[in-house]
Amino acid sequence: MPSGLADVLLIRFEQLSDTAQQVLRTAAVAGRRVEHDLLREAVGLPEEELESALREAVGRQLLVAGDGDTYSFRHALAREAVYADLLPGERARLHGAFARLLAGRGHRAESAAERAHHYRESHDLAEALAASLEAADHAQRVGAPAEEHRHLEAALDVWSAVAAEDRPSGAGTDRVTLTLRASAAAAHAGELHRAVSLTRSALTQLGQDADSELAARVRYTLAGNLLSVDSLTAAFAYSSEALAMIPEEPPSRTWVWAAATHAMAARHIGENDTALRVARRALSVAEKLRVTDAQADLLISLAVFDAGGRRDPGGREQLLRARELARGSGNAAVELRALFNLAMGCYESGALAECVPWLTEGLDRARRAGLLSSPYPLEMRYLRLLVLQVLGRWDECVEAAAADAEVLPAAGGYTVGPALYVALARGDRTAEQRARALLEGPFDWMATLVAGIVLTDAAAQRRDPEEAVRWMRSTVAALTDEAGTRPDVAVRLAALALSAVADAAVEARLAGDESGARRWTDTAAELVELARDVALRGEDGTPQGPEGTAWLARAEAEGIRAVSGPDAAAWARAVEAFGYGDVYERTRCRLRHAEALVAAGRREEAVAEARLVRETADRLAAAPLRERVDALVRGARPADAPPAGDRAGALTAREQDVLRLLALGRSNRQIGEELFISGKTASVHVSNILAKLGASSRGEAVAIAYREGLIAPEPSAP
Repeated sequence: MPSGLADVLLIRFEQLSDTAQQVLRTAAVAGRRVEHDLLREAVGLPEEELESALREAVGRQLLVAGDGDTYSFRHALAREAVYADLLPGERARLHGAFARLLAGRGHRAESAAERAHHYRESHDLAEALAASLEAADHAQRVGAPAEEHRHLEAALDVWSAVAAEDRPSGAGTDRVTLTLRASAAAAHAGELHRAVSLTRSALTQLGQDADSELAARVRYTLAGNLLSVDSLTAAFAYSSEALAMIPEEPPSRTWVWAAATHAMAARHIGENDTALRVARRALSVAEKLRVTDAQADLLISLAVFDAGGRRDPGGREQLLRARELARGSGNAAVELRALFNLAMGCYESGALAECVPWLTEGLDRARRAGLLSSPYPLEMRYLRLLVLQVLGRWDECVEAAAADAEVLPAAGGYTVGPALYVALARGDRTAEQRARALLEGPFDWMATLVAGIVLTDAAAQRRDPEEAVRWMRSTVAALTDEAGTRPDVAVRLAALALSAVADAAVEARLAGDESGARRWTDTAAELVELARDVALRGEDGTPQGPEGTAWLARAEAEGIRAVSGPDAAAWARAVEAFGYGDVYERTRCRLRHAEALVAAGRREEAVAEARLVRETADRLAAAPLRERVDALVRGARPADAPPAGDRAGALTAREQDVLRLLALGRSNRQIGEELFISGKTASVHVSNILAKLGASSRGEAVAIAYREGLIAPEPSAP
């Protein structure tokens, strides 16, 4: 605090009596608030003198009385100024007094964090170490991994300053084990890079004569943490070392976990045979030893590794069994892994509705375990938002994303991704800016994926093929792992970029620019090949599910458009492929289908498709999509519109009734009431009228009708 500000804040303090000043100094050491009884014991004044001093401090607006017989400073800066004015010896003495008073009370676990602070500030580091470990244990019991991590780091900070004989004794209290525990707490709190750093620190602390089991634990823990930050080759190296350090015989829990980690690391670098062999052997040993949480973890790995994967009913049965084993063992982290894979299996097989209950159960379990910031719950948060976005429940998606971002502001792409897809689709110009912001700072896999999708799609919508292809390529490169496996999302990115590439190829041909057309058709062929390769192989070597298949159909339709123009059959296949549940992408393909139908002279079919596009665009509030379909209708109108005399015949009797009421300015609800139909049915009739008259709005439809004599002005009309 600047000295000038401190002097100003202390003016009112110095106007108090000496006794009141003493009470305020003591209260400042206590912290943000202090109980009356604790303050009385720390300051050592008779009750009457204390009450008089407190009344004076409250009257001068320095202290305020709170609930539970407590006092706190009215302003935090005033407390800071009073605290800074204490002499070093006075400050240490008062901290020591508070530490001893708290230690003498009950509820030791609840006061451990406070005691650790006071002991540390009074320079009693041995007691500070013991209290920090108590606080960490309490935080672990109540499911607060971020607090546990903070207290363990505090304990490690003072460890070397405490004599060996004064340190807590017993199992799990050596420095290496505490560092491993701190890394686990950091991982559970979502601090993945800090978890890696702490495990590396544990590795450097191992002596030459370190116990082989502990050395193996450190290495397979480091391998697991490296997997979480996508450092795959290093993870495989450390898991290999861990497995080599301990013999398979006699069977041990440490060997089982080392093998489980090695199997995952092997899978990530493409050593599939090794992964399956090690996982199956480890599962057999885990069953023999009855290490149920490791057994559950291995069942999950095998369910994902085997041919059918988590999309297969057999794989799902294994995941259900793993969930029960993990739940029975009390290992929440493994249980969450099982629930995430159950949800992903449903999503990948196109069963979007079945995905939701697993996500709900998983997030509830994570909340109860205090693991909402750990990797699998973050994945589940993203997947829940994605399901809402894909199903067209956009308002729910945006609201849920805002709530998630408030709870986990540092979760980045996991909590804002699908909401950004909605924002872009609705024409929000800030979507690109927010996507670029996700790329600031250290590399984040999910943030890179989300930003890549948004920025590629935005460039395509601006009809900027250079920018769309650049974002597509850079995102795929950034997400490609060390084994060279390209991410599943590459098929989506390729299809998005192809939209702009096909536009450029078509425009070049129309302008007679043959070299430009060849350039873009070559790019289109490259992107279609990429989409096919990724969709037909996938990250795990098996073909992607309905989502990947749909994006491939769209990529192929765009590829044909780039080479030879719009193909109605190809776009019909894309529309059908997205029928698994993606409302917006199916509608975008339906618009392309309508364009292809217009080009083929099949205008009535095109009008029907355009009507469906318009209805969905209105429901989703997707303004850019609505503008595009309106432009298509306007562009098709001269050739599409029947002669003026035939317009009335194109409308049904009911549509003519609706048109008459439209001319009177009636809303859909009012039209429904007058014609004894629902407002929704009235809306359908209005859409049909707009399509048949080639109008982009209700007002334009009425103007066309008056101009062409379809309705006559009424005296009562506004």
